[in-house]
Amino acid sequence: MSWVTVIWSAGDGACLTLALMHIVVWWKDRTARANLAFSVMAIAVAIFAAFELALMRAQTPEQFGEIVRWLHVPVWVMIVSLVGFVRLYLRAGRRWLAWTVVGARTLSLILNFTFWPNINYREITALRHIPFLGESVSVAVGVPNPLMLAAQLSLLLLVIFVADATITVWRRGDRRQAVIVGGSILLFVTVGTAEGILIVWGIISMPVTVSLFYQGLVAAMAYELSYDVIHASTLARKLQATAAGLRDSEERMSLAANAAGLVIWTWDIQRDQVWLSEKDRALFGLSQLEKLNAERVRAVVHPEDRDLVRRLAEKSLTTDQELKAEYRVMLGNGSVRWVTRRGRVEFDSHGKPTWERGVLMDITELKQAEEKFRLAVEASPSGILLVNQCGQIILVNSQIEKLFGYQRDKLIGRLVDVLVPDRLATHHPEHRAKFFAAPTARAMGAGRELFARRKDGSEFPVEIGLNPIQTPKGLVVLANVVDISARLAAEEGTRRSREQVELLSRVSLLGEMTASLAHELNQPLGAIVNNATAATQYLEQGRLNPEQLQDILTDVVRDARRAHDIMRNVRSAIKKGSAIRGQINLNDVVKTITHMVQPDAAAQLCKMEMSLVRDLPAIEGDPIQIQQVLINLVQNAFDAMRDTPPSRRIVEIATNYNGEGTISVVVRDYGSGISETARDRLFEQFFTTKEEGLGMGLAIVRSIVEAHGGSISAENADGGGARFHFRLPIKEGMSQ
Repeated sequence: MSWVTVIWSAGDGACLTLALMHIVVWWKDRTARANLAFSVMAIAVAIFAAFELALMRAQTPEQFGEIVRWLHVPVWVMIVSLVGFVRLYLRAGRRWLAWTVVGARTLSLILNFTFWPNINYREITALRHIPFLGESVSVAVGVPNPLMLAAQLSLLLLVIFVADATITVWRRGDRRQAVIVGGSILLFVTVGTAEGILIVWGIISMPVTVSLFYQGLVAAMAYELSYDVIHASTLARKLQATAAGLRDSEERMSLAANAAGLVIWTWDIQRDQVWLSEKDRALFGLSQLEKLNAERVRAVVHPEDRDLVRRLAEKSLTTDQELKAEYRVMLGNGSVRWVTRRGRVEFDSHGKPTWERGVLMDITELKQAEEKFRLAVEASPSGILLVNQCGQIILVNSQIEKLFGYQRDKLIGRLVDVLVPDRLATHHPEHRAKFFAAPTARAMGAGRELFARRKDGSEFPVEIGLNPIQTPKGLVVLANVVDISARLAAEEGTRRSREQVELLSRVSLLGEMTASLAHELNQPLGAIVNNATAATQYLEQGRLNPEQLQDILTDVVRDARRAHDIMRNVRSAIKKGSAIRGQINLNDVVKTITHMVQPDAAAQLCKMEMSLVRDLPAIEGDPIQIQQVLINLVQNAFDAMRDTPPSRRIVEIATNYNGEGTISVVVRDYGSGISETARDRLFEQFFTTKEEGLGMGLAIVRSIVEAHGGSISAENADGGGARFHFRLPIKEGMSQ
């Protein structure tokens, strides 16, 4: 027997033996489809080798062409099975590219049987005999068929397909498979294809031996499949060796689960079988012998919660994330308990869900505590908000609904900033972050007036207490919100009553001063009247001589001077401090009175804003009287904005120096403005537009300003409200 026969027969025998082995493997495990694809390929390679041996012994060109014609059938089987093996074993390769390879090879097979003698040769003119391995073999001499490019294209596509799959496997981390399977396919298919092309196109003269390369490919694939079998056998031995240890671990896990009050469950999704321990079956009133599926286990869920659990199970089949839920279950003794469910699904290599494992934890006591907390919060007379670290509202009580005008389901999950006025909302996240950075129980905005915003956009004053609470889900803040509108209204009423009392006191004092003034002036005025009467009588009687007239006039002058002194003293008393003058910085005066009227501003929901020029020159005057000017103007501004929305109740005080020897001060409000009828009489004594006013405030303001060498005016401002503007000379330009 020649070496050619020995080699090719040995190769065929090896391929057929390996094919038989893996057919047996597939027969025992029908999921091992990669082994079946390998067996088909090995058989096709053996047939291909037999055809090659027949080609070497062909006697006529016709016989050679016929053998080549039928040789394409096992080649087609080899390529198709090779594509299937890559898809099944490597779990890689683009599906569309795989079908393209199969389609191209099928097209070449059809063309092969369409043209004579075959797709490789248009005509075989003769056979030549050449020596090969000590034997004379036949090779063809003929004209190559250009259609052979279709077959060669299918082999090129096969190389591209396998290269793409190999790269995917390499990136996936299965580098051994990528090298042994992917690398060997690329190597042997490329070399075998190159040899076939060189022989058919007459570039080299030798018999077709492509099957030898595919036999090497079969050997590499068989090694890889055998490696998996050996590896599986090793794993089986390891599993047997650790079975006892696993049983011990399960017992320890069961003890730990019992101690923690956990129910451990496993769901075989493809078979729809649920595993529970004997203890847990008894807990839920399930028979120890019955087979449990998802629907049977779902029957222990409270009827009102079953739809929730069903939706959760459906969602779990689409994600590998751990899913959590809380619901009620019914125990075998008829009691109802709250549990929290945690589970995660495992997926196979094709992305199909296979197993879900999880636990149930009894949280009934926690739920009862939460219910008690909810009842306590609901019964609170104050508004209660629970806010998490993200600023989201997670709990409100009915009082919050009443205060803000929202339904609670419209607040839960929203940012707490929705309850903050727009003018304050910009900085609220910053304040919230600072609180969570150093959480302590305290009043929010201590020392500042706080306002909240209702659903309709209106604002109201509030007091807020903050209490941080550490929970299993993180830090939350319990905010206690109290509407202080009624209290502020009562305080405002008290303030107004106090002002009325003070007004009556001033009126009473004025009466006393009037009575005192009348008493003091009665004597000198009476003396003057008496002297004048006496002089008249003397004149009528003709007895008045020059000496007597001189005495009477002297007495009248003396008594008139006495009355003048009394009036001067009273005037000095009224204008107290008029002689106490010094240097005044108007910026300091503005800051001082802003602080003084702050309680009144808060009571009337007004905001004070200052715009002060730096390095303002000093004036000379009485600081108390200048303060009185500003206090009068600011109080009038408060009163003018009683009907203005709280968000626009702003009093602006500005100072300015024009460089021409005077300093100006502007007090602007956003009230109703100055009416046409009142504009010309604003600074008259006893003229007022207020029901409770005396009409002296602006008159006094003008007299003080003019006493300091200044002037005052008033006008309506753009955008609403009024602007009062007074000017005072600096020290150098002021008359003494």
